[in-house]
Amino acid sequence: MEGKKPNKIENLCDEYPLFDIEVYKRENKDLNFNNKMDYYIHFINHGRYENRKYHNNIFHIYNKYHLGDNIFNVLLFNKISDYLQQNNMKIYYYCIENYHKQVGEFIKNKEVIILKKLNERNEQGLEAWINNENVSPRFELQSLVGQDRYYVFFYNLILEKMKIPIYIYDLKYEDDDLLKRRDNLIKEYKNLKILVINSEPLSDQFKYSKNDWNRFIVYLSNKFNIITTLKVNNIPCTIDNKLSCKDIAALSSFCDYIITINTGPFVGCYNKYTLEHVKKIYMFVDNQKYEHYKIQIHRDINELYSYF
Repeated sequence: MEGKKPNKIENLCDEYPLFDIEVYKRENKDLNFNNKMDYYIHFINHGRYENRKYHNNIFHIYNKYHLGDNIFNVLLFNKISDYLQQNNMKIYYYCIENYHKQVGEFIKNKEVIILKKLNERNEQGLEAWINNENVSPRFELQSLVGQDRYYVFFYNLILEKMKIPIYIYDLKYEDDDLLKRRDNLIKEYKNLKILVINSEPLSDQFKYSKNDWNRFIVYLSNKFNIITTLKVNNIPCTIDNKLSCKDIAALSSFCDYIITINTGPFVGCYNKYTLEHVKKIYMFVDNQKYEHYKIQIHRDINELYSYF
């Protein structure tokens, strides 16, 4: 006969010697397990972020991917920041340190949303990433219902896991700081008509032909007052004045048109002021769509010659 195999679950439980099952039961009354081991397993898989009272009201949330993913997450946290403050809760948010300055500009309340270096995470917390199947196994819905609608669905699942009794209905956001930045930028960029977000995509969401894009941008600059996010010849670019993603979001709020790859710098442009003012957003992405009526999906920049 084979010897008895070691119980790996018991070894995992040994990592949490201070775990109090009675406290965990009280704070998770929706659970109705028959034995102690099932509570241990649930705690190991979920409790570190689901049971807020047991862990001093601190949520550990992380994303190890691109800038746009992290800006989206912070914009969600802003929607619940008042609730967090009223209930003495905090979010420790872990992301790549190089993103901290850009992401930090979008944080509404830095007392409750606290940026941490990704390598400080110690393997704890909830991964707030759109492809995280432990949150939502239905990533394919994004190409069916639209990215803006899917993000609302996904973020409500995040809030459910955090046990935050708030439901969000819309991805767009408001921010008084955007209006202040807009007022300053209008003085610098008078008569700006078109914002072109031509930053190279990093997640294989779009087959980017840099030569085609550069050729079209030159054509566009001969007819309109435009600005790009990646330098092309001597055409004005946000890099010239070291504008941040939040500055770009403010710029977008007084442009008539936005031509954009579905990439990080666009995320902040999905705000109330831009969506009210802009006439059309021409979005370039291969495998997704947006539900908002002002966003028109394209896959080839050459299609836009007939529009301009």
